[in-house]
Amino acid sequence: MRGTGSQDFTVDDVFVPAAHTCFIGEPAVEAGPLYNPRLVLVTLFTAVVANSLGIARGAIDSFIELAARESSTRSTDVLRDRPLVQARLAEAEAILNAARAYVVNSVGTFWDVVCSDASDPSIAIAQARLAIVHAMHEAVRSVDLVFHAAGTNAIYCRNPLERYFRDIHVAVQHNSAFPAQYESAGKVLMGLRPADMGW
Repeated sequence: MRGTGSQDFTVDDVFVPAAHTCFIGEPAVEAGPLYNPRLVLVTLFTAVVANSLGIARGAIDSFIELAARESSTRSTDVLRDRPLVQARLAEAEAILNAARAYVVNSVGTFWDVVCSDASDPSIAIAQARLAIVHAMHEAVRSVDLVFHAAGTNAIYCRNPLERYFRDIHVAVQHNSAFPAQYESAGKVLMGLRPADMGW
């Protein structure tokens, strides 16, 4: 992700003490709900979806600014004065806010259930992970709407919308957005237990 500076790096000839390492599949060293192996992926994926929702929010805000000053090759009217552009913006806003509300509600409920020492938090885990994968894809959908509503204006690097479009399409490649997340959540909702990690 060029916009965030994400990249690979290697460090040679450096000793890292075992106490400073971990593997997500090993039992937690610390106690408490935050370290429960069934909960760790919701905890990790919540940060990923927050990033995606933030990218989409940035794209919408950037589009509003762009639409106030830019026209297109087909018309001299600024984008914000066009009914189709207005409709696309409103649709993107609704999509993003609905996805965010589902994440906030389900992750909040998940945490309440876990902290209450419920005997089986499976449904709360499924709802939180379902909200996360759903919001990742809805963030892409909202960015795509405003990106295309901007027309060719969106493709130039001078406009931040180009970066938001690129970054959201990289973010959705994360494990938290894999289609298999839907399958696993569906299994839980049907009373089954998925074999993959974190369920």
